[in-house]
Amino acid sequence: MKKLFTLFCIISSLVISAQGPVIEGTYYPARNTAIKQVWQTTSISLVPTIGPNQVWDYTQANGAFTNIADTFICKFIDPALTPYNQYFPEATHAVFLRTPLLGNPSDSLYQYFNVSYNGLHSIGGFNIQNKFDSTSTYTDWEFYSPTKMPYLYSKQDTAKYVAYANNFLGFRGKTKARKIKTFSYVGYGTLKLPNATYNNVALIREDFSAIDSVFIDFASNGNYTYVGPPQTSSGHVYQFYRNNTFGSAYLLYLNVNPGNTIVETAWYTLPVDFGSISGSVFTSTTETTPITSGEAYLYRENSNFVRQDILAKAQINASGNFNFDSIPHGEYRIAIRPDPAMYPNAMITYYGDTTNWIDASTIITTTLTSPGHKIHVQFHQAPTGSNNIHGQVMLDLGMQRSANADDMMASNPIPGVGIVVKRNPGSSSARTILTDSNGEYDLGALENGAYVLFVDIPGMHMTGTYSFNVNGTSTVSGLDYTAGTDSIHPTNMAIGIKELKNSAGGFMSAYPNPFTLNSSIALNLSQADDITLEVYNVLGAKIQTLDKGMKQAGTYTYNFSAKKLNYSSGIYFVKLTAGNKTDVIKLVEQ
Repeated sequence: MKKLFTLFCIISSLVISAQGPVIEGTYYPARNTAIKQVWQTTSISLVPTIGPNQVWDYTQANGAFTNIADTFICKFIDPALTPYNQYFPEATHAVFLRTPLLGNPSDSLYQYFNVSYNGLHSIGGFNIQNKFDSTSTYTDWEFYSPTKMPYLYSKQDTAKYVAYANNFLGFRGKTKARKIKTFSYVGYGTLKLPNATYNNVALIREDFSAIDSVFIDFASNGNYTYVGPPQTSSGHVYQFYRNNTFGSAYLLYLNVNPGNTIVETAWYTLPVDFGSISGSVFTSTTETTPITSGEAYLYRENSNFVRQDILAKAQINASGNFNFDSIPHGEYRIAIRPDPAMYPNAMITYYGDTTNWIDASTIITTTLTSPGHKIHVQFHQAPTGSNNIHGQVMLDLGMQRSANADDMMASNPIPGVGIVVKRNPGSSSARTILTDSNGEYDLGALENGAYVLFVDIPGMHMTGTYSFNVNGTSTVSGLDYTAGTDSIHPTNMAIGIKELKNSAGGFMSAYPNPFTLNSSIALNLSQADDITLEVYNVLGAKIQTLDKGMKQAGTYTYNFSAKKLNYSSGIYFVKLTAGNKTDVIKLVEQ
């Protein structure tokens, strides 16, 4: 028995010690945020230790960053604002990178990324120095990190790319390369840097090997000759992540030699362009009585995903005030959730005094402080009815793409989501309630009448709602919803066309997408064909035929706007039938 008890204690301690911080893609760099990279190019011997509850000291007092090479601002921007975006149509983020490694192909380049529920990937870059003034395009994107990463997460990845150089040994050159790496979450603890000490930090280790082959266009006629033998390289990279609100999850980057004994180059992150948002919450517009208990939720616009992720939460103090610190400059919405025990008739209320995110006012921060934001909580009458409704909200990213072993968020309940019940006819909110830990909600004591039910997830549009009537002691159940990556569907509503993230056949592209005014759809036909080009809504109903008939090989352009057709914003699908081939792309109108 004693041995069994000892074994139980050992197993229990191992389980407890394995509970490191879960790193989320919400905190990866978003567009229009910036960081500073402080570089050291002289070697140091502080290769990090792995495992739980570590303390990593990279302060100058411990011999790190005592010889700073340079500091560069790294700003994440919309790829459309860069001069080389046409080479990377699937990029969601772009950044102009500089390093102090002069003469290195990456010392000055635009790098392009795709951030989605598949994770963070590098998809290529454009070097702007004379020697390497050309593209580096990944045929198989390089995996950088997943959208959710628990301790001991691991993934193997193979990336392939083709790079061109305008002046390689006096000729135009081409390199084909393959990079194989293992990405592993190997430790967590406290990280000490010259600027601050951070807790709840995750340590990521990458072990990689690469092989590349060089081809040269000796005659400048576009014909490349292989120049062997293939070149091989290997090494290790350590990265420190934390769920930071200041604009980047990346705190420290270490490039380590193949023997895993020396840090050859390193940089750590400094936040730039960040400040605070503060305000006060009241029970009415007279502003005589503050809300003294509850939470404020901060949602970031232009997040890495279509939905506006919760960037931070803040407690409302006894004076009715809230404050968010270390917030990157950007655009935000704030929702107030009063303590239901103290304010049982209060509703979730956004800045702008509305009970839904679409009508909420945005806050744009461009200075160090953004104070004085006042929110007047909305209340419903004390309930007097005896009707009940029930439902559940689930997350199912499988609607957007095929099942993926790395997707740890498919078919999960969504807790803490606002359910809004509005009167019908009319648009006034009658009640709001939050989903529980199972994504379920039970709303009782509802008065007789007709209602419409909404799910309130900022940034995600409803593709349908439930309308219902209650009378006496009615019970309405099965009011379930499924959330994809950018829209919310009533679960029992048939979806006519499977949502696709990208063009399946490669015949079509759309820009901009998402869009607000109109999107330009480009159709590329490699041969003459009889085509039909149609637009469908998310329920599978056709709303427009863009073209029909015989087309010669070439490129054709069409403009689309659902609003101009008197349809609401949301998700639409463009379906191309060309001969016996079919292609579908998704459009998101905001």
